[in-house]
Amino acid sequence: MDKFPQSVIDVMTGGGATVTCLPVKLGETPSQKIAFDGDRWQSAVFFRLGGSESQKDIRLLRNNAKAYAVGIETDIIEHANASVVMLRLQLFIQPDDPLIGEVLLTPGGAETHYEVLGLLGEQETLTWFCSDQEYNLIHQQQQPLSDEWRKEFLDLRAESFKRDAILRLAGKYSAQTAFAEIVSNYGLR
Repeated sequence: MDKFPQSVIDVMTGGGATVTCLPVKLGETPSQKIAFDGDRWQSAVFFRLGGSESQKDIRLLRNNAKAYAVGIETDIIEHANASVVMLRLQLFIQPDDPLIGEVLLTPGGAETHYEVLGLLGEQETLTWFCSDQEYNLIHQQQQPLSDEWRKEFLDLRAESFKRDAILRLAGKYSAQTAFAEIVSNYGLR
């Protein structure tokens, strides 16, 4: 059984994340799993499901290759020390109870976060990968990204970067402080 790449597993376990959006090299065809020997760098979504509350979702994802409806909401959290871009990702495996995860990015403080938004602003599709608790790949799908969405991602990056430049000039910038304070308000349901 295919697993998430070790670099993705390391990021997720290191941050205690159940969802993330990272730049990866994908294979040439959508039927390929996560392939690091391809030519195309893209931002991709990785969801890790686990626990008894996720068993039905895991079963549905394993047994059904169809593409599920997705939702993306975005926002910039204007913390006193940095801008934090929030991507709220929804995968409607069960229409009345979607899988929901939020990815927090500090584009002014982490080069990878800046790159994630830049790639989302350029790529034609967004690939979603789902795994079980042990990071075994159980589902993959692609969603087209419209011009409107690509512009949204680039606008988020530009706006947060501009705001962070002002915070730097004022000597107030600290992406780590902003990120830590915002994350402290999160909890698993």
